[in-house]
Amino acid sequence: MNRPFFKSWLQRKTKPKEKKKSYQERLSEIGNDYKDGNENYHAAIGKMAAFFAHEIRNPLTSIIGFTQYLEQNETIRSDPTIAQYTSIIKDEAIRMEALIQELLTFAKAHLDEENLSLIDVKRSIEKVILIQKMKQDKKEIRFRTDLAEGLYISGNVTRFEQVLINLIKNAVEAIEEEGTISIKLSNDQDAVILVIHDDGPGIAEDQLENIFYPFFTTKDEGTGLGLPICKTIIEAMEGTLEIKNHPKRGVVVTLTIPKGKNMTI
Repeated sequence: MNRPFFKSWLQRKTKPKEKKKSYQERLSEIGNDYKDGNENYHAAIGKMAAFFAHEIRNPLTSIIGFTQYLEQNETIRSDPTIAQYTSIIKDEAIRMEALIQELLTFAKAHLDEENLSLIDVKRSIEKVILIQKMKQDKKEIRFRTDLAEGLYISGNVTRFEQVLINLIKNAVEAIEEEGTISIKLSNDQDAVILVIHDDGPGIAEDQLENIFYPFFTTKDEGTGLGLPICKTIIEAMEGTLEIKNHPKRGVVVTLTIPKGKNMTI
């Protein structure tokens, strides 16, 4: 039995409940702050996304905990059909929890004043490429890099590397079996330019204009939040993110980010 889970669950359920505001009241407060000019668009959307994610996560945690307990129950384990159904419930709940985590990340991505530092862009790119190479299994992906030295940007390094992970992962997934991903980092006066080019089939033109809309996805298992999160993080760094098809083949992703100033490494 998962005793720690049941102990914490019972504590939550038996604790005297304080009178809470209704969902409508709490959402109305968020909307009023935006309409009154107290918050910008990103902040209001972020608060709303965090609100829904929090409300969904609590019962979801209970579902996952109880299904994990049921999987250990001898009665359940003795019936293959019920055991299979229980496993499916758990797996889908865990998948939903991962989606909620992405939603929370999207909600917080607009914040630009947390744990800021100078980021060594070349170092972050090399780190993410190494991580991706360790994950590769069946595909034969070649990485070609041309990375300028000594280029720094200011921002949250964890969020910036999350952008790199998402973009490079997309490039890998776009290549069916074998291909090349070219990554170039260059200096452009007051900005750092990062270009990622894969030689996959590219993106259908009718889908290209929708890729930054939340929950739009062309993947069977996609959430549609990866690129919106990337765009929001880069814009919080006062940069731009552009994605277009290469004239010959594949997709070209271009990041333009101001150089870091007056920051400590």
